Amino acid sequence: MCRFVDRVTVKCQKSGVSVFEIYDAETEQSIELKQETAAEFQKGLELYFEQNFTEAQKLFNKICGRNPQDKLPAIYCQRSLKNGVPEGWSGIEALDEK
Repeated sequence: MCRFVDRVTVKCQKSGVSVFEIYDAETEQSIELKQETAAEFQKGLELYFEQNFTEAQKLFNKICGRNPQDKLPAIYCQRSLKNGVPEGWSGIEALDEK
């Protein structure tokens, strides 16, 4: 089982790559919770990439409430774009290390 994590660029690379989380080796409870919140998580991602950050954050917070151990929606909640979208924002995170 897997889910989309993000699109990133790494140091010395120009194009973004998709990153996925493989979670089929996690505990049964963790897998069940991630499957139960999969549709909400996907909708949150769609809203995030559509720049509807307020609604996306509501969904990610809801997931965090149901599954506090799930770090991925927490990461999206922590991303702050409250001061508007930076010019040229594509939703692709730039990483400094490979």
